[in-house]
Amino acid sequence: MSKTTSTAKRRPFSDRYVFAKVMQDNPDLCQAMIERILGIDVGHIESIEVEAEIPSISQRGVRFDVFMKGDQASFEVEMQTYEQEDLPQRMRYYRSQIDKQALSKGEAFEGLKPVYVIFICQRDEFGAGLPVYTFESVCQEDPSIRLDNGVHDIVLSVGGDLSLARKEVADLLRFVASNEPVEGDSFTEKLSAAVDEAYRDEEWVSAMISIDWDIQDARRYAAARGREEGLEEGRAAGREQGLEEGRAEGRAEGRAQGRAEGREQGLEEGRAEGRAEGTELERSRMSALIGKMAQDGMTLQDALQAIETADIDALYEKYGIDP
Repeated sequence: MSKTTSTAKRRPFSDRYVFAKVMQDNPDLCQAMIERILGIDVGHIESIEVEAEIPSISQRGVRFDVFMKGDQASFEVEMQTYEQEDLPQRMRYYRSQIDKQALSKGEAFEGLKPVYVIFICQRDEFGAGLPVYTFESVCQEDPSIRLDNGVHDIVLSVGGDLSLARKEVADLLRFVASNEPVEGDSFTEKLSAAVDEAYRDEEWVSAMISIDWDIQDARRYAAARGREEGLEEGRAAGREQGLEEGRAEGRAEGRAQGRAEGREQGLEEGRAEGRAEGTELERSRMSALIGKMAQDGMTLQDALQAIETADIDALYEKYGIDP
């Protein structure tokens, strides 16, 4: 593997690509991190996969940041660098995909090993100020009765009160937040050294540069999309009143369909002005949106999927893009 000292822009450990790279190259650190989070010995590890994708022909696939399979349990760890309002559903789906792969046809259900799904989040997803949230099934009528089905969902919050966590977990979350090793904590020092080592891998650094180019391509795509919307929908209307209405709608929405009435000269002038103003505004807003999504660590694929499938106005509001 080619090694070099890179001057490329460095991403922190909390970046999902850096996280996956460090875990892939250092399986001992991966196991130690999971044991630190859970406070247990995870036993013998059979395999560790990063950026592992479980495809499906008829259903939505899933891509795991880090998936570790042991002789006692399976562990899936996600580095969540941006907000996910559907986090509980996402965790449920990830766990279901792990279970789906766990048993062969005809194998007894007792062969299902415990599954730990761990999300490391930048913000406090539940707002209770806790650094660690552990979810397991209990009876609502009698909480002393547990449904011991081996399901464990754990959410770590960098934004929680770290004084409430075990020191080992608090130090890990401090490292995730700052990308700086915690003084006196040898484990975070090893993680920091592993990040430095990752950036000496020339091939991997080249891949990171390609990702940055992909983000720029996404911005160009967003600008082109805004331009097409302006051409298709930013028509202004005929007479002076129609011209003013078309201009206002083009400024405010950039893609609202103008009313086509009135004289031919006024129609053409309204279309031209609304198109120019609507295109420029939408291009600026879309580029700003893609930039903020990229800053939050979203991949090109995730960003484009969000733009294509989500309510675009809701995304603008979510990321603070002015109308």
